[in-house]
Amino acid sequence: GISTLPASVKAGFAGGAKSDSVGASYHWRPIQMPEHEQKHEFTYTTGTCVRTLTMSIASKTFEGATAHPLRLEPGNFKMTETPWSYLVGGSFVICTGVVTGRCPREHDLASGRNICIARLPVHMRPRRALQFAALLRAAYDVGGHLAYSSHLVTLVVTPDGALSGISSQELSGAIDLSAVRFAIDGGISLVDEVSLHTVDVGSSRLVSLQGALNESHFLTHPKKAFALLPESCRPPQELAFVTAGSCSGGFHLLVAKPQHNSGGVGGGLWWKDSVWNRDRIHLTGVLFEVAADALSFSTLDSSWNPESLRVFVTDFQNFLIRKFGSIEEAWSQAFDLDRSGSVNFTEFGQGCKALGYVGNATRLWAALDDDRSGEISLQELEMDLGGDTGSA
Repeated sequence: GISTLPASVKAGFAGGAKSDSVGASYHWRPIQMPEHEQKHEFTYTTGTCVRTLTMSIASKTFEGATAHPLRLEPGNFKMTETPWSYLVGGSFVICTGVVTGRCPREHDLASGRNICIARLPVHMRPRRALQFAALLRAAYDVGGHLAYSSHLVTLVVTPDGALSGISSQELSGAIDLSAVRFAIDGGISLVDEVSLHTVDVGSSRLVSLQGALNESHFLTHPKKAFALLPESCRPPQELAFVTAGSCSGGFHLLVAKPQHNSGGVGGGLWWKDSVWNRDRIHLTGVLFEVAADALSFSTLDSSWNPESLRVFVTDFQNFLIRKFGSIEEAWSQAFDLDRSGSVNFTEFGQGCKALGYVGNATRLWAALDDDRSGEISLQELEMDLGGDTGSA
């Protein structure tokens, strides 16, 4: 089994799903890489077993969550397992259920192509359009016996609550809606247009990513992670995810890796494989339960008494002044390299590492994000807490 989600979700992974289950794992076959290292003893082929596209969710998975039925589009997709949407911790939306129908390339009602699947309740809709990679299982006859093939399709949720499915291959089959999971709160700016969200549920913490990376060129053997995770969001082990790209038929294999003793950084996200090297990748749908040793850390809610906050921030400001002569110079040379006027968590963590800062980047981030906007400005980095900053 694999420990990525709360108890009843974990139960769905135990022993691997049956091949005729819609929730069976997806086998990513190598495209550009000769083979992928496989850590599951039950797998005998090259490739990567991805078990994060679907979730098995029992009715009492999320303590205190409210459940709401998803309203299916009339006359289109049929219900195989009742679709529900859960609101977890007041901020995470997680869907369940299986629907059967056809995923067309485009929406064209005149020719019978209808991409609409369902509509989410008013209070469970995203602030912007989100794209998810999802698993479609198609049944076919082999000598009188049913066999199943797995395919990737894209699900889209828009701010009006519409949930739609599209495929570059006009596929028909059963789609597991548990690929749809997102947050309706603000989160923190992680990298490019991607935000990171957390919710504490019972004795565990869930992490969700949403939004897209800027269009970039990805290498098959990257030297560094394209995004850093705070120590409060450390994954329990290496986790493989498939996410949607923006190019036609473009899905991407990504891996979240934990890090320890890395100056407040708890992990990183790495690109592994795709048809396309240059693409705008959506990270929406990446969801995992953090490692047990990450629960004692907080991303934004670090409690400070005024004196320790002053000493902590002033020490860092003095560190920057010693390196660059001024905080403004440090801002432009080490952090705001893209001149956007704000710094996300990945830029901040990479800047601290490049400078040789040995303190805790996550706690520092929380201390500097004074307005809780989820990103840091030059004004916040320069904030005067009454400490002694100088060129010493």
